[in-house]
Amino acid sequence: MNKDRRSFLKNAGITGAGIISAPLVSPSFGGTSLFPAFNFEISPSYVQKSWMDLGFGMFIHFGVNTYYDKEWSDGTLDPYRVNPTGLNTMDWCRTALEAGMKYIVIVCKHHDGFCLWPSKYTDYTIARSQYTRDLVGSLVNSCEKSGLKVGFYYSLWDQHQAYINDDDWHMLDFIKNQLEELLTTYGPIVELWFDGFWKRQQSGWTKISEDPQEGEESTTDPKERDENFINAWRMEGAYRWQMDHIYNFVKSIQPDCLLLNNSTSAFKGVPLFPVDARTGERYIDLEHDRKIWNWLGKEIYMPLQIETTMSAKGNQRFPSGNWYWHEWDHSALSKEEIMDHLKKAKAARANLLLNVGPDYLGKLRPEDEEVLQDLNN
Repeated sequence: MNKDRRSFLKNAGITGAGIISAPLVSPSFGGTSLFPAFNFEISPSYVQKSWMDLGFGMFIHFGVNTYYDKEWSDGTLDPYRVNPTGLNTMDWCRTALEAGMKYIVIVCKHHDGFCLWPSKYTDYTIARSQYTRDLVGSLVNSCEKSGLKVGFYYSLWDQHQAYINDDDWHMLDFIKNQLEELLTTYGPIVELWFDGFWKRQQSGWTKISEDPQEGEESTTDPKERDENFINAWRMEGAYRWQMDHIYNFVKSIQPDCLLLNNSTSAFKGVPLFPVDARTGERYIDLEHDRKIWNWLGKEIYMPLQIETTMSAKGNQRFPSGNWYWHEWDHSALSKEEIMDHLKKAKAARANLLLNVGPDYLGKLRPEDEEVLQDLNN
């Protein structure tokens, strides 16, 4: 890195990310209002509104899976094969800007445990590949030059660290050490998205009941189902992962970094507290999306991020589309489909995070580039 980023907190004028009521100003995007004006007594905090103002972002899945035709892997694949000889992170940023995006979230570490930065707490990193360079650092520098904000995806579940996966306290130390690397090395991070919580969440999983037969009524109360899962999470998963401690640890380093915790496609839009915003993987039923939630005895506003991927057709295990690159997959969302996603996100006052999976050279798929570059035409 060309400068010491560790001093940025002192000079950045951090405002704090408390969830507070504040007068609402409708954010803008490209000179026009991105979100309709609305007037809740309970409003987003200043930091939440700044994040909502970003509106549209690029999600990047790239790593060891890219080189083995995998969506998920178990932490045993040889990282030496990773060698994106055609990678130029400025190209990623350029395409994001052409599409009208304002931020990029990169998968720093997926469930396999492979790190795109040279973490000193594991041997499973980009430093052991043929590429060797710090890919996270390269992207952060490109985003800074391009005026894009940057966010990190980090899987709590790490299959490469299997020897401590069932040891809550050793895993907590491991997670904190890696988070400290990410949050002190690369400057201000707008979003930190956790995933993989289900590894330590055994209870609370209930399916949505089947459509009632003619003459019957559904007994499923969606709100009650969501609340029951949150309670199960707080009683088990949040304790086992020590999420209250992790949340405060992150805030002690970067108060304005918004935390999200992927609630999975089974509980779209459900906040796994403590968090600052909600995830919605392929969240479609936005008409009844709930914005106000109770946390620590207080009603608070919880903004939403919808995540989907450019790939439109996956394999048997992931039929709705791939997140990583696969040589055989040339399917892609159309311009019209993406514009429809943006329209629905805008109506729901949500951000849209659209995934691309760069190929083994580190280049975006031509199918993706063509559509994204045409979005504003």
